Amino acid sequence: MYFGKKNAEEPVVEMVDTVVYSCESDACNGWMRKDFASAENTCPMCGSNLVEEIRELPKITNEYNAYR
Repeated sequence: MYFGKKNAEEPVVEMVDTVVYSCESDACNGWMRKDFASAENTCPMCGSNLVEEIRELPKITNEYNAYR
Protein backbone atom coordinates (compact mmCIF):
# COMPACT_ATOMS: atom_id res chain seq x y z
CA MET A 1 0.00 0.00 0.00
CA TYR A 2 1.09 3.52 -0.71
CA PHE A 3 0.37 6.37 1.70
CA GLY A 4 1.83 9.40 -0.07
CA LYS A 5 1.23 13.03 0.59
CA LYS A 6 -1.18 14.06 -2.11
CA ASN A 7 -1.37 17.78 -1.40
CA ALA A 8 2.18 18.41 -0.21
CA GLU A 9 3.52 21.85 -1.07
CA GLU A 10 7.05 22.23 -2.35
CA PRO A 11 9.29 24.44 -0.23
CA VAL A 12 9.76 27.96 -1.60
CA VAL A 13 13.36 28.78 -2.44
CA GLU A 14 14.21 32.39 -1.57
CA MET A 15 16.51 33.96 -4.15
CA VAL A 16 18.69 36.90 -3.06
CA ASP A 17 21.38 39.03 -4.69
CA THR A 18 24.69 37.61 -3.46
CA VAL A 19 28.24 38.92 -3.82
CA VAL A 20 30.48 36.29 -5.42
CA TYR A 21 34.05 36.09 -6.67
CA SER A 22 34.20 34.85 -10.26
CA CYS A 23 37.26 33.70 -12.19
CA GLU A 24 38.26 36.17 -14.89
CA SER A 25 39.74 33.48 -17.16
CA ASP A 26 37.57 32.63 -20.18
CA ALA A 27 38.55 28.94 -19.98
CA CYS A 28 37.49 28.58 -16.31
CA ASN A 29 33.96 28.86 -14.92
CA GLY A 30 34.93 28.80 -11.22
CA TRP A 31 33.23 31.04 -8.67
CA MET A 32 32.56 31.16 -4.91
CA ARG A 33 30.42 33.14 -2.52
CA LYS A 34 32.16 35.99 -0.71
CA ASP A 35 31.09 34.51 2.65
CA PHE A 36 33.02 31.29 1.95
CA ALA A 37 36.04 32.75 0.11
CA SER A 38 39.56 32.68 1.52
CA ALA A 39 41.84 35.69 1.91
CA GLU A 40 43.69 34.78 -1.29
CA ASN A 41 42.29 36.43 -4.40
CA THR A 42 43.14 33.60 -6.81
CA CYS A 43 40.92 30.94 -8.36
CA PRO A 44 41.39 27.58 -6.60
CA MET A 45 40.81 25.72 -9.88
CA CYS A 46 43.12 27.53 -12.32
CA GLY A 47 45.08 30.15 -10.33
CA SER A 48 43.76 33.21 -12.20
CA ASN A 49 42.54 36.37 -10.48
CA LEU A 50 39.01 36.59 -9.10
CA VAL A 51 36.61 39.43 -9.90
CA GLU A 52 33.78 40.51 -7.58
CA GLU A 53 30.27 40.41 -9.06
CA ILE A 54 26.64 39.99 -7.97
CA ARG A 55 24.51 36.94 -8.79
CA GLU A 56 21.01 35.92 -7.83
CA LEU A 57 21.43 32.71 -5.80
CA PRO A 58 19.39 30.71 -3.27
CA LYS A 59 19.69 32.03 0.27
CA ILE A 60 22.02 30.04 2.54
CA THR A 61 22.02 30.39 6.31
CA ASN A 62 25.46 29.96 7.79
CA GLU A 63 24.88 28.80 11.36
CA TYR A 64 28.48 27.94 12.19
CA ASN A 65 29.44 28.71 15.80
CA ALA A 66 33.04 28.03 16.83
CA TYR A 67 32.11 28.01 20.53
CA ARG A 68 29.65 25.09 20.47
